[in-house]
Amino acid sequence: MKIIDFRATPVTVPLRRPLRWSFGVEVSTTRTIVELITDEGLVGVGETRGGDEIVRALELHRDLFVGVDPLEVGRITRRFGVFRMTSEQLALVGAAKLAGAAVEMACWDLVGKALGKRCGDLWGGIETEQVEFAAYVFYRYASMTDVGDADQPENAVDHAEELFDRYGFRDIKFKNGVLPPEQEIRSVRLMRDRLGDRLRYLRLDPNAVWSVETSIRVLNELADYGLEFCEDPTWGIEGMSLVRERTPVPLATNMCCVTFEQIPLAVRQRALDVILGDVHFWGGPGAVLQLAKVCETFNLGLSLHSDRELGISTAAVLHLAGAETMVSHAIDTHLLEQADDIVTEPFVFHDGRLQVPTGPGLGVQIDQDKLRFYAEHHRRHGEGSEFVDPARTGFRAKFPRF
Repeated sequence: MKIIDFRATPVTVPLRRPLRWSFGVEVSTTRTIVELITDEGLVGVGETRGGDEIVRALELHRDLFVGVDPLEVGRITRRFGVFRMTSEQLALVGAAKLAGAAVEMACWDLVGKALGKRCGDLWGGIETEQVEFAAYVFYRYASMTDVGDADQPENAVDHAEELFDRYGFRDIKFKNGVLPPEQEIRSVRLMRDRLGDRLRYLRLDPNAVWSVETSIRVLNELADYGLEFCEDPTWGIEGMSLVRERTPVPLATNMCCVTFEQIPLAVRQRALDVILGDVHFWGGPGAVLQLAKVCETFNLGLSLHSDRELGISTAAVLHLAGAETMVSHAIDTHLLEQADDIVTEPFVFHDGRLQVPTGPGLGVQIDQDKLRFYAEHHRRHGEGSEFVDPARTGFRAKFPRF
């Protein structure tokens, strides 16, 4: 079996409502859907973050995977593995790494289809068929042009209650770093009061816009509110180490440690308790499985990161979480905030959980009509920037912000 061609389709799917985060507002998700075509007629599917730049990277580096047997997926990932996040070629290398993640994902889908096995079975055997997620809570605008009550602490609390009531979550990931810390502290207290015993753990994520001093003050003030961890309260390994030294709240990251070469420094600095592996940022499923072994070695916790993935990547995340027992924290997901998907059978939450797909490979299929529709939407509207605020003229992100 050989890969003889591929299709790469950028799509942009709107979100239901604009979601605030510390650097702007998320209004849509732009993904590239990859289809690998073999000489035996099988088609493997993959997905990654980004749009047109990913397509260009795939076209430029097609010789890394076209003509290769997808059963030799390790060979393909090693070829893409030469791309490092170096300062000299950051833009090109970043796109190539993300592109390689989609190619690897599609290769595993092909291998599973060829062998009649699920990806999770190929990744060590599925131990958990029902994967638990945390409710992903935001301050949200009423619409693209209407701020609504998004400047009020109650705004995020209303979102949390809505998600708990409709989908049965037990944990919350709270995207904060948006309002002044005193108001966000009030949001946390209100969540605890309103949700009561239904709320098990609560984690914060200010995307590193708090200073070291603010991080220490806020986390110490909220230390008795059942915080599971705080993800990237401040910037960099050094800053995280200073915060971790002065607060009892565990710290997690998807920002200061996103490559293997950063792990030794983070461990030596005692900067982290949990790493959030991202199937795209780390370079593919194989890299996340390798990350799990590193976390096991250094006794670090592991969870999986969400960045507005659609159904194909969600399937990959489910297979990883179902097979890798080192994933010890509920996963966060944007899936419920997206207006639509491009798979034939969108995922449905029950009691805050999703079922690992049962079909071979990733176990999902592309809805070609929706793929074409959102590809055309992307062609017309492009990729929505998450670093602007459409409802606030002149908004500019600051770093640190508080």
